[in-house]
Amino acid sequence: MDRVILGKRYISLHEAREALESRIKSGVKVVDVHERTWSYLSLFGTKGGEDARRAFEMLKKLGLNDETAVNLLNICPESEGEVRAVLVMERESVYDVELVNNILSILRRLCSS
Repeated sequence: MDRVILGKRYISLHEAREALESRIKSGVKVVDVHERTWSYLSLFGTKGGEDARRAFEMLKKLGLNDETAVNLLNICPESEGEVRAVLVMERESVYDVELVNNILSILRRLCSS
């Protein structure tokens, strides 16, 4: 079967797990790389893909770029310091306390469920 790349975008571990699970359930022959990937995603991509997509959109509305939003979803930081460590990839060293608190609020909803 020929494959066509329709586009590229960052996805969270949660979405990757959902996609691989769907692929495995569809009967695709599972090879070693699928098994290793599934093993990893089963540990770290445990939330629902739809929840992760909603959280991603909420983070984007806060002005974060795609890469930073996905990294926050993958890491699920629990403190202001951890959020700031991820934000340093995107922004200067000055962080709005309200932004950090909004990010933590979104992540707590996703990561604690």
